[in-house]
Amino acid sequence: MAKQPNENNKKLFDDLGLAEFKKNNPQCELSKQKDQLILEQPWGTQDAQFVFDLNDLDIINDLNNIAFRKQFDAIIHLDKKSIEFIFGYLNPKEERTKAYLDREFQFHFEGSTFNCAFKKPTNRLLSLSRRFRRSPSESGAVVAPQLLSFRDAQRLDKLPDIATQYFKGKVPRNFFIHSSSNPLSYDIESICRHLNLLTWYYDRLSPQIVVRRDNDDIACERRPLMRYVGDAFPEALSIAPVDDFLLQLIEVARESIPRFAFIYYYQVFEYAGFYYVDDKARRELRRLLKDPAIINCPEDRLSEFFSIFSDIAHTDEVRMRKVIEECCDPRVVWDDIEHDKSFFTTETSFEGGFKLDALIAEDTTIDTWCTMWMPKLFDQLTKIRNCVVHARERRQSRVILPTSFNNSLIERYIPIIARMAEQISFHST
Repeated sequence: MAKQPNENNKKLFDDLGLAEFKKNNPQCELSKQKDQLILEQPWGTQDAQFVFDLNDLDIINDLNNIAFRKQFDAIIHLDKKSIEFIFGYLNPKEERTKAYLDREFQFHFEGSTFNCAFKKPTNRLLSLSRRFRRSPSESGAVVAPQLLSFRDAQRLDKLPDIATQYFKGKVPRNFFIHSSSNPLSYDIESICRHLNLLTWYYDRLSPQIVVRRDNDDIACERRPLMRYVGDAFPEALSIAPVDDFLLQLIEVARESIPRFAFIYYYQVFEYAGFYYVDDKARRELRRLLKDPAIINCPEDRLSEFFSIFSDIAHTDEVRMRKVIEECCDPRVVWDDIEHDKSFFTTETSFEGGFKLDALIAEDTTIDTWCTMWMPKLFDQLTKIRNCVVHARERRQSRVILPTSFNNSLIERYIPIIARMAEQISFHST
């Protein structure tokens, strides 16, 4: 029978009872409401909480022996030296799941041995799940969604029939990592990422541990897109057929995440840079060869030939610059830059150490921009592209890591590179 709380018991909760828990879980917030203890932000977000009765004194021991880390949907059992990753309910008859339903293996990493296994959830986790509450999240983040299934499975008599059907024939499973050391003494994130690498290599259907990076909840401010080129939508439009490859690049870019969108838009530069200069050279050669007096090989005509072949021999980078200079209107590009001026007047620092100087100064005007936009803008876009594609920009020792924060920074450049790619496509015929 549960003990009734008295003033001394409440003092344990208020002052002394959860000292170990507070030390191991600094991200958590504890509060007392009437006869309930509220544990908020166990995984560092506002969308999850646990609610305990103050007369449930056994929970003190449980809480003092567990830790949460925001990177994982898991419970760290400090007394058992194990980590319990919350998984869910599996059908043992399904081909996909029966191979790993009771899988056990050893993982050797950096001089330590870890015993890994899919097993039934612990009584401690089931106890926590009964006290789990979901709260609305402004960010849309959802941590430990599987706990709802573990909670509902323990109150089937209160669920509608359609909900109970989900659990029929299924068994609960979590994934455990056990070692001889305190789990908080080693790099859990590194172990999980290396485990994911190996388990996916040896079994393409093996579940993967979700690892949320520290910066996943950090995002650069998103600036609404500038809507119109000019003051309003034009009353009439016309365009010649656009090269189909360029059209496809732009269409795919619009539907891609910022990192990939940037690459696709930059490919418009690469493709058009080569073929535009090549077509221009062909036109010039045809014009010269149609000259009836070309047979005399006058000196001025030879100079023109050399000029044409010199253009053809340009490097890819020079070709791209030429096509951008001839096809892109810096005044239109300026509108997108001015729309997000506070961003482009400051240095951009990417996670991984790569940095870009401010694109413009505070006092830059449209006229100033038109005199200095090339090659500075092209050089900045090229550096971003090289860091994204090659991991290390060939003239830099810094990188742009594939993080959410870096994606949000790259996203600020998308309106500019997209506008330039679109302008080039208009002139590709």
